[in-house]
Amino acid sequence: MPANEPDARPRDLVIDLVRAGATTTVVFYHWVFTIIVWRPDGPHADNPIGYVSGLWSLTWILQVLPLFFMAGGYTHSLAWAKYRYTRGSWRRFAARRAGQLLVAALMLVGVVVAAVVLIALLHEGGDPWVTRGIILVLSPLWFLIVYLLLVVSVPLWDRLHQRFGELVPIALAVCAMGVDVARFRYGYTGLALANLVFVWAACHQVGWSWERLRDAPARFGHSLMLIGFAGLVGLTNMGLYPRSMVGTTSPLDRFSNMGPPTLPIVALFCFQLGILVAGRARLAEWASQPRVARAVSWLSRNAMPLFLWHSVGFATFYALMRFVWTVPESPGLLWWGTRPLWVLGPALLTIPLLGASARLMRPAGAVTGAQPRARAAVPAA
Repeated sequence: MPANEPDARPRDLVIDLVRAGATTTVVFYHWVFTIIVWRPDGPHADNPIGYVSGLWSLTWILQVLPLFFMAGGYTHSLAWAKYRYTRGSWRRFAARRAGQLLVAALMLVGVVVAAVVLIALLHEGGDPWVTRGIILVLSPLWFLIVYLLLVVSVPLWDRLHQRFGELVPIALAVCAMGVDVARFRYGYTGLALANLVFVWAACHQVGWSWERLRDAPARFGHSLMLIGFAGLVGLTNMGLYPRSMVGTTSPLDRFSNMGPPTLPIVALFCFQLGILVAGRARLAEWASQPRVARAVSWLSRNAMPLFLWHSVGFATFYALMRFVWTVPESPGLLWWGTRPLWVLGPALLTIPLLGASARLMRPAGAVTGAQPRARAAVPAA
């Protein structure tokens, strides 16, 4: 499709809903379920999953990053179709998409550096906990690095899809399995980082096939769901993989299924994708309602800024709370009772950051206005 030819395909309501819902779920999970524990070297992030029996089951629904990568893959496949046959297509595509992500990252780093300098001036060189605080606030950048790698390699993934179709994500899942075998059976732990590419690229690559999945019968979705669920049950009950799809401090969990991702994340993606395919018609009907459409439109426009800045909002609110209250460091009755406060507080401090960052990340000439479905202004998503 020539670059100056508009894409005639309408917005996919389900993809917009998945992207908005996944971002919101991740942000709310971090705000609500993060426990800050102070140790001699500073703050460490914990969560209640390892404290409450059976709470790991929530992560099979709330760990939605695989679906976010899939939605991003679909959007990237459509965006690349406008550049594919034009001169300098990769350079212009990468500059436009990756540039917006880099601007967002630099903004976040700039704010954190300014805060560190201010702390150093106020405390004559800073405090020992500053380094740990920086790590926690900048933690969303791991996602951005992987996502950026997938963005700049979109032409490769597109060519692989044109040649091999649905075999590509299957092959990537097989590679992820091979990395886990090498890591856990033969001790090649250094290979584990390769799954940052294999696992997330497999999810991302399924986006190229979303239109076929969208048109598939509901029973195909049910089949995917059952296969994924069976894989999750089998893998997490073999004595190797933790049952939680996020990291915990439980002594039973020797490692995290997310750091770096393991084969259960692939099974989780299959399970959640099956639910999405089976319920696509109902989700599309719900997403078309005016109020839902407006909310999804706002979240889509602010998805990347929200993901990046929510940790700053949380850290700022936590710092304010420490001045007036002893924040609990374990999930007791008081901790659970104050969970609504940890949605409202970080949200009030994060929302003001979104406007300026979204304007800087939005491409020049972007269409804005009152039409909520006219355009998804999510940069590079």
